[in-house]
Amino acid sequence: METKSPARPWGALIGALVLVALIAVWATQGTLAGSGLPIGRAATIAVGMTLQAIPFLLLGVFVAELIEAFVSPALIARVFPTNPVASVLTALVAAFLLPVCDCSAVPIFRSLLRKGVPLSAATTLMLASPAINPLVIASTYYAFGSWAIVGARIGLSIIVALSVGLSMLASPPSALREEAHVHDGDSCGCDGGCETPDRSFSGILGATGHSFGRILPYLLGGVAASTAAQVFWPVSSLLAGLPAPGALALMMGAGFALSLCSSSDAVIARSLASLAPQGALMGFMVYGPMMDVKNVALLSSQFRGAFVLRLFATVTCIAAAVIGGAWWMGVLS
Repeated sequence: METKSPARPWGALIGALVLVALIAVWATQGTLAGSGLPIGRAATIAVGMTLQAIPFLLLGVFVAELIEAFVSPALIARVFPTNPVASVLTALVAAFLLPVCDCSAVPIFRSLLRKGVPLSAATTLMLASPAINPLVIASTYYAFGSWAIVGARIGLSIIVALSVGLSMLASPPSALREEAHVHDGDSCGCDGGCETPDRSFSGILGATGHSFGRILPYLLGGVAASTAAQVFWPVSSLLAGLPAPGALALMMGAGFALSLCSSSDAVIARSLASLAPQGALMGFMVYGPMMDVKNVALLSSQFRGAFVLRLFATVTCIAAAVIGGAWWMGVLS
């Protein structure tokens, strides 16, 4: 009988070492900032982004492990209708109720797929939840003080998420890296018996720590790329004089590169409101929560490269078409 060697927590170890190094640099940021070197600002951005992202990532992994342990495929089948369109609409309703950041959405997305949720519905939920949940609605109104802008962000996000989700019905790709699904003791019909998930609190915490350690290095890689973009890419100075298509492309690129938490990106968008028209700001606030450097890094750690590439291209093209079309028709000023 073939035995598996125990998993070694290399990801958690590397992640912990990087975090210690970041905090050490951050602790001396005053000296570094006084020297005029960009490393001081970079350390501040990296530590802030990491500390902001880790709680949401942990929450997402924990919820994903709860789904693995307690949500049976039979329950999933009752919640999500068999009709593909109805299933996608159900996912959209769930997205309104999940106050999660984009970092949390990726592990939840993976767990739902492993439990048998259709790819179209799971994709819609992953893309919509960071853009239309109650926290994002509140933060957007706080930043702009305008329900019209809040409504535009929600409406455009829904259209993009639904369109991308429904696009997965055409030649559905194989998303998960491994084909084997975790069997549930309540619904499995295997003759040879199945491994039942450990439903104890310690078991769920252990699984959470293992999954978190595995994907943490990918998150830190995304943080590093985003930090470099924020230090060396002055978005505000590039906006001056750009035509509408250029401004939209630039702000969508900024949303991707800066990898801001969706609960706080509206504040940054508001600071650019005097330089960028509303259509370009919508590109930042709609596209960024759905697709950014951190998301791509996290997706790459869990899913096939072909699926990640298709998802990136589809979200980018549909978001540009939807936001640009609304801007061109005068819906956005």
